[in-house]
Amino acid sequence: MDQLIVHHAIVHELKKQPEMAEADLLLSEDALPITEQAIELIGRLDETFERKTDLLQGYLVQPDEGLFPAYYQNWLEEGRGRSPFIAFSQNAMAVLKDSLQGVVGAKGGYLLFADYTMDEHRMLGIYMIRNTEGMIFVDDDEVAQQRLKLQTTAYLDIQNMAMAARLLAGKGRNVQMIRHARTQSSISQYFTDWVGIDRPETSAELTQSFLEMVDELPVPKDRETGFAMNEGDFEKALVKYASKAPQHTIRVQDFDEHFYGNEKPLQEMLAENGSTLDEGFRVDRKALRNRFYLRAGVGGISLTCTKDHFRNGQVHIDEATGKITINSEELASLLLDQYGE
Repeated sequence: MDQLIVHHAIVHELKKQPEMAEADLLLSEDALPITEQAIELIGRLDETFERKTDLLQGYLVQPDEGLFPAYYQNWLEEGRGRSPFIAFSQNAMAVLKDSLQGVVGAKGGYLLFADYTMDEHRMLGIYMIRNTEGMIFVDDDEVAQQRLKLQTTAYLDIQNMAMAARLLAGKGRNVQMIRHARTQSSISQYFTDWVGIDRPETSAELTQSFLEMVDELPVPKDRETGFAMNEGDFEKALVKYASKAPQHTIRVQDFDEHFYGNEKPLQEMLAENGSTLDEGFRVDRKALRNRFYLRAGVGGISLTCTKDHFRNGQVHIDEATGKITINSEELASLLLDQYGE
């Protein structure tokens, strides 16, 4: 697990059945002790969130535009202390309860508020999780012969969190939320409205905008040789850079510094266009890979390659005849060896 520091954590229960219109609360009066179990739970929730690719990202609305942002701002101004944290979470839960009244189909759960630092990035995580049933083996004390028996139990379903949001410290696009399927959007909309997200965009949309701008930039120089990279090497370096970025978040200032040193070509382009990408965004790794890595399969035949394979002539497509030519003696030899068997 990456370096994790938990500052405060508290859990409340939102009581609501999908078929009912009424909602109720069970509020904790004190924060959770920062035990090894609490740290492990928050770490696993953050890890599950990190595995989500296409998130909804945006800006927190102004405090005068929503109660949650107002309570959140008060907590920040009071120094992110323990007592203000408890009050903020309780007030926020009261707002959530009121917003859920009359929403048929929505279901309650446990809401864990966690103020923590992961890899030197401070954030507030709000995770809605529920119990799920499972089975375990336990000692059977009721029989003379020693044996194990199956027993049902309830545990927290961490892998399938119902709703979740992270509010990053600092300016810019500081709200990240799990993007739910369209079939759930009408139910999960209350969670989005409760937090208050302005100018929401998906990770895939932001990544696409970023890549379109990168296409207009000059190819950077190789740090070792001092000569310009070829396009294929730059694409591989870009994918590697995004995969290793802290919290998988690309910040344009860091991007320019990494690839261009003291030059600032992307920052200058964004300034000309009035774009806000420079404030950082969570990259969609799938969208990034799909930009450079091509995959196709029909009738049991599949092919995976990169755009660089087209550039250097290893893969060629004749659009008129529909023929695909792959120039690779090694690949041909491997196929022939298997065919001969």
